[in-house]
Amino acid sequence: MPTLENQPPYFSSVPAEARRQLHRYAAENPTLALTPEYIDEHIIFEGSDMPLLPGGLKSDALVSAAFGAFGAVADQVAALRYGSKPSNITVNTDHATYFLAAPALFSINGVTPPDCKQLAPNWEEEGMWTPPLHNAATRIYPTKDGRWFQFHGDLNASALLKDIGIEDRRDITNQEAQKIIGDWIMQYTADEIEAMMVQLKHSGSKCYKPEEWLATPMGAALARQPLFDVREIGTSPGQPAAFPQAKNRRILEGIKVVEFVRVIAGPTIGRTLAELGAQVIKVNPPKLRDITSLQYTLTAGTHTVALDAKDSVEKEQLEDLVSQADVFINGFRPKSLERLGFGKQRVMELVKRKKGPDAGIVYVDESCYGPEGPYSCRTGWQQIADTASGASYVQGRTLGLPDEECILPPLPISDLVTGVIGATSTLCALRDRAKRGGDYYVSACLTKYDMDAVAAGVYPEQVLQAREIQYEGLNSMDNVAELLAKVMNGLMPKRAGDLDIRGDSPYFTEFSEGPFERIRILAPVAQIDQYPSKWDHSPRPYGYDAPTFEY
Repeated sequence: MPTLENQPPYFSSVPAEARRQLHRYAAENPTLALTPEYIDEHIIFEGSDMPLLPGGLKSDALVSAAFGAFGAVADQVAALRYGSKPSNITVNTDHATYFLAAPALFSINGVTPPDCKQLAPNWEEEGMWTPPLHNAATRIYPTKDGRWFQFHGDLNASALLKDIGIEDRRDITNQEAQKIIGDWIMQYTADEIEAMMVQLKHSGSKCYKPEEWLATPMGAALARQPLFDVREIGTSPGQPAAFPQAKNRRILEGIKVVEFVRVIAGPTIGRTLAELGAQVIKVNPPKLRDITSLQYTLTAGTHTVALDAKDSVEKEQLEDLVSQADVFINGFRPKSLERLGFGKQRVMELVKRKKGPDAGIVYVDESCYGPEGPYSCRTGWQQIADTASGASYVQGRTLGLPDEECILPPLPISDLVTGVIGATSTLCALRDRAKRGGDYYVSACLTKYDMDAVAAGVYPEQVLQAREIQYEGLNSMDNVAELLAKVMNGLMPKRAGDLDIRGDSPYFTEFSEGPFERIRILAPVAQIDQYPSKWDHSPRPYGYDAPTFEY
């Protein structure tokens, strides 16, 4: 394996970089309440010296630092709840890096995808990914003015294709489809396409350079917000919220979470809280698409219900669940649930009506652009955050791509790390609610994470050249799934033991009973010595459970 001999003095290893980034997180985010002494005395980073992923962004160190923060704040909650002394928290940076591919890392009955038994119901419907033009609709393309643009078809590209006047043909190849969309995009400048997408209410972003994004009103608004964004709501804090009785001494035992989320980032928040024993209920409207394969990994420790807020009977069931919650997670645009009766104020009212006027709720918004600024109500996804923030531009430069070509960072990084950051911020809010009462608002923002990742800088060129794995064939036209496949093809031969999903790799955990039969998934990353992290049950299909916390 490559060594770090002759590396520049400001880089020694990924674990050391993770520690440095956690110190930065603590200094820039007072809500974490982390001291330098606690970080150095109680948080252990271990793992390979060299980064494992392509490109220069410090994703492996940043996700490791995020897990360090998560474990540390969880330990604060444990000390408050049980009076325990400080725990030692271990984060393996290799394990944390594998987490960035967690949605693809599973096996069923000893068989990995795509060959494993398909036990999850289909939530995608016909035409979501396979038609060539739908597949081509979510990629980065060059524009008339020599810039690059992230086109995005959401979870159904039919409306986008119709609005831009492209016939939704099914009798063409993927290459022909990419040429059709590429030719359409080449008629316009990047700014013209962005203005068009805003007007048509579709996702999409120019591939900004970091300094360009910071100069926009949206970039400037996000620059003012902290990464771990926790806000107390109102001026009447009420009474400190005692934790419920706990039989098993879990950190979040008895804490109830309801999440209206889909895809990756939002479910990751609840799933991460479930590692600590929280009761999490994920709500899927029966007629709203979600990604089928994510049922195998992102519902671990979570109960799932299928309820429609537009149905009066089912809305009452949802209101009953929400009224019992300590945490409510909205994975749609900020304020988008207000028209359905689950905005911030209404959720606070439901909780106080059920539990009393002093009861408090933690309301979490997971979104692309955050709660303030001109794009706060726009739809957006991981790829939009990557390209708007300048992360795709930086990734292209560190990979040596020509002509300022932009490329997505590999894997669903901003989705998954934003999920960990959202879970950590939620712990901060629960900690403060237990101390002084009140209601809290948390914002977990994809683009803010990417902006922070860009601001953290890139690995030196010497490190990029000395890394263990050199990746080939990465380019701007790769979508998330294709980049994931290329990264896994590079990682698997070099890390076969670590990634032996079917064997006895210590980075995986197995469930032998449940709707997915014998399933192995990536285990929790942050290890808290006094409070072992685990999920209480196997992943399950969407809409699998009854709508109740009595389980």
